[in-house]
Amino acid sequence: MIKVWLKKEISEKYPNVEFDILTPPDDKMGDYSINLAFVLAKKENKNPREVAQKIVNDLMEDDSFKEKKLKMEEKNGFINFYLSEDRLRNSLVEIIKEGERFGDSQIGKGIKINLEFVSANPTGPLTVGNARAASFGDTLGNILKKTGHEVVKEYYINDIGNQVNLLGMSIASHLVGSHFHFIEENRENFYKGEYVKKISKERKLKMIIKEILGEDILKKDSQFTLDEFTKMANICAGYGIERIKKGAKKSMTKMGIKFNVWFSERTLHDNGEVNEVLTELKRRGFVVEEDGAKWLKMNGDQKAVLVKSDGSTTYLANDIAYTKNKFERGFTSAINIWGADHHGDVIRLKTGVSALGYDPDRLEILLHQLVAIKESGELQKMSKRAGRFVLLDDLLSEVGKDAVRFFFLTRDLNTHMEFDVDLAKKQSKENPVFYIQYAYSRLNSIFGKITNHKSQITNKTQITKPEILNLLKEEEELRLLKGIAKFPEVVESVAENYQVHQLAQYTLNLAGDFHKFYEKHHVIQDDDVELQSARLLLSQGVHTVLKICLSLMGLSTPERM
Repeated sequence: MIKVWLKKEISEKYPNVEFDILTPPDDKMGDYSINLAFVLAKKENKNPREVAQKIVNDLMEDDSFKEKKLKMEEKNGFINFYLSEDRLRNSLVEIIKEGERFGDSQIGKGIKINLEFVSANPTGPLTVGNARAASFGDTLGNILKKTGHEVVKEYYINDIGNQVNLLGMSIASHLVGSHFHFIEENRENFYKGEYVKKISKERKLKMIIKEILGEDILKKDSQFTLDEFTKMANICAGYGIERIKKGAKKSMTKMGIKFNVWFSERTLHDNGEVNEVLTELKRRGFVVEEDGAKWLKMNGDQKAVLVKSDGSTTYLANDIAYTKNKFERGFTSAINIWGADHHGDVIRLKTGVSALGYDPDRLEILLHQLVAIKESGELQKMSKRAGRFVLLDDLLSEVGKDAVRFFFLTRDLNTHMEFDVDLAKKQSKENPVFYIQYAYSRLNSIFGKITNHKSQITNKTQITKPEILNLLKEEEELRLLKGIAKFPEVVESVAENYQVHQLAQYTLNLAGDFHKFYEKHHVIQDDDVELQSARLLLSQGVHTVLKICLSLMGLSTPERM
């Protein structure tokens, strides 16, 4: 990678100087740009342009820079670097030789990451809001694996607590008389979704209830005692959780996502891990008892509840125990992808982890903003408790896995977004998924017309023939060469900053550059075999990189469209 090499080489020549390597907004300003001259000029009280020119002169005399065939210039104090055409052609050779291993690296070697995402409360089916975390998390995991990290994708099941009890009561409310006083008093708090009623009607659930509570239990209509209703609700809660968890697994499979671990929150209690954490926090002096509750000491006078006055533990206590469990399983770091409504929980969890003696930087929490569904020009209002939401399965059925995944990858995780259903269904270049996959299928079409293209592409003599590769000199060809040459940098950048949308944008740009090339130049030549070979090699390079990108994002690679 040129960018990494640049940083290393320049840092060795100018040690103990912090500078940035930037990507200029316009190719005419260079492929890379550094602000080193400004940093040095400020220290030495000199003119940045004079300092920059001296740096350029020094670097131009350096043999290693000559070997890399980098052109450089001073521009308003910045030092701009340009990849030479020879360098770009050499990158194509590298891509052809490495195939789908192109872009692999070992920057994450020895780092074991627990990547937890989606982790929706199992009180209802997955919605479109969960799809954003699913698309992002799965793609980030794929990128981290490509860069040498050991990654375990994990789904945390919140299968204990008040929301589970409420689910049980919501299901049970459909099995008893509508005039039972407890239901009348609490109806507004119950989950209203159609899925609740559907679960209550399942024959298997009714059989379990009869087996435990007696054959006549469901014939009592409204003549229930609160104790009988509570027992029935507990049965419904356990059944409902398993039923919804099974549905979540099916939804994730439809999304093309496979979790390595489905972790039950209940096991933290059954194994005594939550109590152990509370005991350890108290021993370390981080627990305060007030008003019958237990609180975690935070900065200043701030505190956060760990155990409520009724003796039940909070999400915070459970999450601290869960994070400790991850570290004890040998993970170097843990990455949690949460919804934006958990913003206030970030500092509390990190404080709890630090209180146990762990480095809080080992825990990274990424927040994703809300999603709105737009269809026929109108935004749909959603509320899980009220039963108004767009199910992930319904969206998948309507627009397909590829559109769902890619659309959620096109925006920064921290931005609100609208999912345009009508756009996602379009079979035109307006739809970015179609546009990318059409580029891939166009490449397949080219190869299909050349019966011996495989032998031409893998022939190392042809690959390394200067007279072959030097024929790639058109503006559109050089732009494609530059695009695919920079792919490893995109992968490593995302692995470091988690800005997954950069990969989506890169893929869209590469597809667009290929379409422009395809519409202006012919790959198949009637009377110029060498030019045809050169363009076939270029096409294979673009095809390889597009395939890697689609694979990392979990999208299909259609042979034809």
